[in-house]
Amino acid sequence: MQNRLQTTAKLAKIGVSTSADCLICKQAAEVHEHLFFSCQYSKLCFQDLAAWLNIRNVNTGLYNVINTIKRGKHSKSRNQVCYAGVTALVYLIWKSRNQSFWEGSVPTVDSVMSNLKRIVKDRIKSVMCKRVSRRDTTWFQSL
Repeated sequence: MQNRLQTTAKLAKIGVSTSADCLICKQAAEVHEHLFFSCQYSKLCFQDLAAWLNIRNVNTGLYNVINTIKRGKHSKSRNQVCYAGVTALVYLIWKSRNQSFWEGSVPTVDSVMSNLKRIVKDRIKSVMCKRVSRRDTTWFQSL
């Protein structure tokens, strides 16, 4: 991520927004570091993702998550599933943030996670190559 998202903190800095507060939790300034994954909402979403994909020993923060997956001892196929999960989660958190802005409501963590699981499974099924190990195929089918 290249810190290009127009968060409320950025918009407040240039005078477009009157508040820099996170649109989801309203507990801190909406900066990338907060939104991914220090915000209580995104933290809960990430904890569910980590439990679902068995991502362990992760400190919060998008870069920490990516580095943990990269340094993990899983296969390349499994890491790609984890990356797809994190990517989908970032997208869905930003979508939730926009829904909060435009519609005044934030989707539940459960609805975000069920949507995320569907997105990841569909994506992986569409790109899974034939050379995936039987063990990884079994793991993926168990998700």
